[in-house]
Amino acid sequence: MPAGPAAAVAKAVPSPSTPPPPHSRGAGRRRLRPCGAKKGPGTDERGATAGGGGVVTRGALLRSGAALFALGFVDAGYSGDWSRIGAISKDTEEALKLAAYAVVPLCLAVVFSPSSEDGSNNT
Repeated sequence: MPAGPAAAVAKAVPSPSTPPPPHSRGAGRRRLRPCGAKKGPGTDERGATAGGGGVVTRGALLRSGAALFALGFVDAGYSGDWSRIGAISKDTEEALKLAAYAVVPLCLAVVFSPSSEDGSNNT
């Protein structure tokens, strides 16, 4: 083995075929792992989840469904695509077009009506 500065450089530069030293394996992953904040003694479970970050209420689902239903009537009645591909007949398309005049305003009333979940009082 050669002695001198060349030998020191050869030992310091690992070759691609040699595995990294065991102390450096996964060190970056351990440092970047997320961890939760510690809860203090004054924190209760209700206070921690008061924001409701990922909770979708029943009223929000109902409003979304009503809006989607109204858009479906408008699409089926006025686009002409469904009768062109044979999914519905021209007569059904005309009936949907007329029904959209009643269905869409009712769905809009459901979407924009105040609900008890929004915190509005009806007194």
